Amino acid sequence: MHLLLFIVGMLSLVGFSFATYTAANASGGGYSALTDAVKDFYSKEVLFAAQPKCKFLQFAKVKRELEAVKGKSIEFLKYGNLSGGGEIDEDAPIVAQALSSSTVTITVKEQVNAVTLTELLLRTSLHDVLEDASVMLADNVATVIDRQFRDVCLTTTNVVYGNGATSSSAMTAGSVFNTRTIKDCVELLAMANAPKFLGEYYVCFAHPKQLRQVRDDSNWINTNQYLGRRQIYVGEVGMYEGVIFIETTNMPYMNSAAVVAKYGGSFTPAMGCEAVVFGENAYAWAIALDLELRDDGITELGRKRTIGWYGIWGMGLIEEDNIIKVLSAAL
Repeated sequence: MHLLLFIVGMLSLVGFSFATYTAANASGGGYSALTDAVKDFYSKEVLFAAQPKCKFLQFAKVKRELEAVKGKSIEFLKYGNLSGGGEIDEDAPIVAQALSSSTVTITVKEQVNAVTLTELLLRTSLHDVLEDASVMLADNVATVIDRQFRDVCLTTTNVVYGNGATSSSAMTAGSVFNTRTIKDCVELLAMANAPKFLGEYYVCFAHPKQLRQVRDDSNWINTNQYLGRRQIYVGEVGMYEGVIFIETTNMPYMNSAAVVAKYGGSFTPAMGCEAVVFGENAYAWAIALDLELRDDGITELGRKRTIGWYGIWGMGLIEEDNIIKVLSAAL
């Protein structure tokens, strides 16, 4: 929310409107490159449009140390729990405990996608071509970022199978995503002392097929019945057992062959879905260069120009004990 307000504020400070760009001089001859001010404006526009579509980003731990310290990776420091502590006799010495720590390293890489605009399109279109391109690029970068987070989350080795099944080979058509599955996830996270967001809730990203199954469960508390105090996150549809649920088609929906290829063994149901349930500090986004709009100059005697989004970042798990993936049967 703070980031959205910051972007809106920056847009108002820039003082541009979509009608002000001059990608080409339509009334005279020749052509002109995009100015830095125009590129800066549309960079903010792409990020502003992409933000509401980035569902995983809402819960990522974000670090930008690489912007100040050069390198291709960033380290997240993790401390182990302290042992000992308690009562002490009046004349007994205090025995101090040593701090134990470990690091998680996330490597950053270049991220990019682009579109080509022609001089003819810029001169003859009845629409603001840069505005349309920025919307398309925003949709694309949101999808890319969400899928990168999803793929990182699904690398966890902590697995819960639908409706109490013990493995993918033991699953049947009845191994659905239901309230029993949710309770199994909550139990494992609680046993691992996984911290809740704001001390109140875990988060689950699930496919619409899975959330349809859990809504059909008689134990499900519908989103309109849980005190009417939530729905503060993008895509949130409900809460149960201290878990909020966010619906996204970015979660895998696979046929049996794809499930077997990923999990091994056998898989009886025709289709399967994956979900993730996690607490705080489960995954992170390491940023060396924030998302921005760039142009690749003018080519072919000014007939073509390429614009696209570009950034340098990486994603990774921080604390694997804080995240679980769920495999369930689907129709």
